Amino acid sequence: MGLIGFALTVLAAYGLLRLLAKCAAWATGSRYRAFRRLAGRHGGRYETRGLADSPIVSFPHGEDLVRVGLAPASARRPGVTSTRVVVRFRRGIPFRLDLIPLVSQRPRPQTRGTQPILLGDREFDGAFAVQANDPEMARDFLAPATRWSLEGLQRLAPPGGLALAVSPERLLVQLDRDLSDDPDSLFAAVSETLTIYQGLREGVRKRVSEGVTLIEGDGPSEALEGPPICKVCGELADGVAIVVCVKCGAPHHRDCWEFVGWCSIYGCGGKIGRPPAPSALGTSGSFPPRS
Repeated sequence: MGLIGFALTVLAAYGLLRLLAKCAAWATGSRYRAFRRLAGRHGGRYETRGLADSPIVSFPHGEDLVRVGLAPASARRPGVTSTRVVVRFRRGIPFRLDLIPLVSQRPRPQTRGTQPILLGDREFDGAFAVQANDPEMARDFLAPATRWSLEGLQRLAPPGGLALAVSPERLLVQLDRDLSDDPDSLFAAVSETLTIYQGLREGVRKRVSEGVTLIEGDGPSEALEGPPICKVCGELADGVAIVVCVKCGAPHHRDCWEFVGWCSIYGCGGKIGRPPAPSALGTSGSFPPRS
C-alpha cells in the first residue's frame, strides 16, 4: 500500500506541475505564439477564450474576414488536432466544392447537387478527390496557381491530412496538424490559403461574367435529409457539444459555432445559438437520423 500511495502522490504531483506549466505559458503568452505573431503580422485580433479553449485570430482581407484557429479532436478522429483557416465571404458566391486527398481517412465528400470533377491533369487527378456543383467553375478555380498552393498545404500536413471546402458563405482549409507554436508553418498555411482564395475569386468572377450553370439536385435539399452535418467542418453534428441556430435551426458543433462566430447557413446570419431541445435528440444523446 505504501508503494501504491507513493506512486499516486508522484502522479498527482506530475499532473499539478503540468497544469501549472500550462497556466504559466498561457499567462506569459509563450503558448500559441504563432497565433499571436500572426495577429500582429496582419493587424488582426487575437481573441482568447480562457484556459480550456484555444484562441482565434481574425483579420480582414479585402471585404471578407479571415479566421484562424484550432479544431479540437473529434470522436471520429481521436488525438488529431487540426488547424483551420476560414475566409468568410461578405457576399455569397454561387459555388460549392469539396476536395480531399485520395489517401485521406476522411469520408469522401457527397454534397448534394455536386458531381466528381477531373481536370485532365494525371498527377492532380491521381492525388485528389474533387466534387463541385459547376464543373467549369471548378476547373477555372483549380488553375495551376491554386494547385501549386494545394501542394504547398499538403507539405505542411501529414499524409491525407488536408481538406478544402467551398460553400456560398466561406472557404475552409483544414490541416491535421497543430501549427499554434510553429509561426513559419502557420504563416505559410495562411499565405497558401489566401492564394487559393484569390484563385476562387478570379474563377467565380470569370464564370459569373460568362453566365453560370449550376447543377441542381432533385428532391429536398441536403439540409433537410440525412444525418445532421455541421456546415463549418463538414462532419457529423453528433454528441453533446452541439448548438442549433435559433433563427434557422441548423446544427453546429459548439466549437465550430464559436470559431465562425455566427450561423454558417448562407443567407441566415443568425448570431444566437442554443443547445438542441431534448425532444430533438435520440436516446443516445444525438440527433436521430432524418427520414
